[in-house]
Amino acid sequence: SYGEMVACDNPGCKIEWFHYGCVGLREPPKGNWYCPDCVGTQRRRKGKS
Repeated sequence: SYGEMVACDNPGCKIEWFHYGCVGLREPPKGNWYCPDCVGTQRRRKGKS
């Protein structure tokens, strides 16, 4: 085990669960949290509109 994990709040996330250290977190996020892949996907979609 590598410690605490956080789930991406995007229902379509391909990975879903991430170790805090792998995504730069030290404590639980407040509110919704989206992984770097899903944040990038959202930015790309907004840019195409």
